[in-house]
Amino acid sequence: MELHACADPDCLGTIRGRVARLWADVGGVSAIDQMMFEMAVIDIASNIVRHGRPESTADGSMTCNLILEVYSDRLDARFRDDGRTAHVDAAAMPGDLPENGTGLAMAKAAMDVLRYERCDDANYWTLSRTRTRIWPPFLTPSGGT
Repeated sequence: MELHACADPDCLGTIRGRVARLWADVGGVSAIDQMMFEMAVIDIASNIVRHGRPESTADGSMTCNLILEVYSDRLDARFRDDGRTAHVDAAAMPGDLPENGTGLAMAKAAMDVLRYERCDDANYWTLSRTRTRIWPPFLTPSGGT
């Protein structure tokens, strides 16, 4: 599933809608994986919108592309935006629970992979979460009943 949008506050609602549609289309993704993946995707998108505005453009506009993919073993999201360079390495969970500034750290904690690269005036974000295995309710993990 792909999304190409202007990176503004309105795109966050669009991203939430796309993720919800992804779960409806795919099915079989555990509630914990859905919650953690969606939180990380929204946190990265929010970071792009809030902190990525390039100073070099007259209107401060920027674009954001998002690809969401579901595999049998993992959930992937890839962002590309043309905003300012992000400072991902500085993201850490603070001791207290402030209302702002924890998005990147929370996204890192929710995902198995959160990679950021800057190349040719664009930011590339790769997120991946290994899917939790769901056992059928009538079987135990050993295969018995």
